[in-house]
Amino acid sequence: MLDLSIIEKEINKGEVFFISNFTELGNYEAVRKSLQRLTKEDRIKRIAKGIYFLPKKHERLGVIYPHAAQIAKAIAKRDKARIIATGSTALNLLGLSTQIPLKVVFLTDGSTRKIKVGNQTIQFKKTNPKNLSIQHRLTNLIIQALKAIGEKNVTPKQIDKIQTIIDESNERKLIYQNLKNAPVWIQKIILSK
Repeated sequence: MLDLSIIEKEINKGEVFFISNFTELGNYEAVRKSLQRLTKEDRIKRIAKGIYFLPKKHERLGVIYPHAAQIAKAIAKRDKARIIATGSTALNLLGLSTQIPLKVVFLTDGSTRKIKVGNQTIQFKKTNPKNLSIQHRLTNLIIQALKAIGEKNVTPKQIDKIQTIIDESNERKLIYQNLKNAPVWIQKIILSK
């Protein structure tokens, strides 16, 4: 039987964690049962099979669940995979859309899978290495957001918003350098400003 307090000391509020984070404390089955017990005692929350978090509690809102991007990032780290937010997820993360997507999609070089989290679905779609070749997160978000909008649908207001994001990031040179690997139409839109 594992000491539950040892597990609780190892995790931070709001942090996403997995059974595999604690296998040095005991075998897989012992850790799984300990996490189940902590869940039953409402000391931790289960997000999906094998995925847990230590809740942050807000006096008015109650339990604050991790954001889908935080969950996806934790899964990618565990699996040693790369991910890129795509579509409406990239638009939302950049502030180009206020809609919170019910289906959060990430391109990955890891396993293809879907994870149901409350009323949201996190989907990992396998992609070719070229789509993951840019290491810079903000550059990837810009490229994926523009792809989601489409070449013929990009408005001047959206371009101005992206330029503001680039300026405020203080990484203009790095972003422009990475955009040279983006589709030509995206390069023309961003680099011509």
